[in-house]
Amino acid sequence: MPAMRVTTQLLVDRSVRNINNQSSRLLTLQEQLATGLRVNRPSDDPIDARRAVSIRALLGKNEQYLANISMVNSPVAETNTSVETILSSFNRAWELTLRGANGTNAQSQLDALALEIDQILEGIFSTANHETNGRYLFGGTRTTTPPYEAVRNAEGEITAVNFVGNSDPVRVAISEVLDLQYNETGSEVFSESQDIFQTLIDVRDNLRAGDTAALGSVRLEEMETVRGQLTSALARVGSIQNRLDRSVEELEEFGLQLQTQLSDAIDADYAEVVTQLNAQTNAFQAALSAAARAILPSLLDYVD
Repeated sequence: MPAMRVTTQLLVDRSVRNINNQSSRLLTLQEQLATGLRVNRPSDDPIDARRAVSIRALLGKNEQYLANISMVNSPVAETNTSVETILSSFNRAWELTLRGANGTNAQSQLDALALEIDQILEGIFSTANHETNGRYLFGGTRTTTPPYEAVRNAEGEITAVNFVGNSDPVRVAISEVLDLQYNETGSEVFSESQDIFQTLIDVRDNLRAGDTAALGSVRLEEMETVRGQLTSALARVGSIQNRLDRSVEELEEFGLQLQTQLSDAIDADYAEVVTQLNAQTNAFQAALSAAARAILPSLLDYVD
């Protein structure tokens, strides 16, 4: 086998190649130390880089679901407050109706009760048109205009209330498989089994007419139906709030798990990187020293 002729150029090329390799590994470790990441580009580790892309996509979806829940928390809370307010007002109306139905009141007293019932009617009508952030709560998907319109007599009193919204659900995605309806429509809250507005109008008019028989035999029964209707609406809103709270807990826990997986895939081990960096720095310096010894001076270096 013929001997290989080792030229100065060959020594130079090999020395430069070795120095470049050592320098590249040194720069990689320095980058990992600076960024805290073991995988800074796909070429560093194609498998873990692809895994990181998938995990980041899941994290993005997770954060969007949390943002969706945050967006609907306010209208759900305000719906709960509104229904509670309406139920409290209606319970007062029930007490007044019971008092008016006992048959011992003078007409002046019944008129006073009717006046308070009328004020309760106005308050519930106002709450039914409650608006938050430019959106009406009880109009279904028709959220930009008031869902209820009042018909008034010459004295300005409400004689009828018309629902002009719709009964369509408003949904929000809170997970990969669940779109949750978070709104209560006016038809569910105010007229599902009994029209709350017409009931109060009839109670007011019966009081003014002194019709205690109708109050005791018809209106109180209707009012019990309305109270059950409002209680059911309140229970539905409460269940939605509980579901949203549980979803936040689940999503936050899942987000922590994904962050851990992402860290395992691409994060650098600080202590390990520092140790390797020190070793690589020594190797780089050794490569420089070896190159200096390997490339000996030529005779030209001694020519004056």
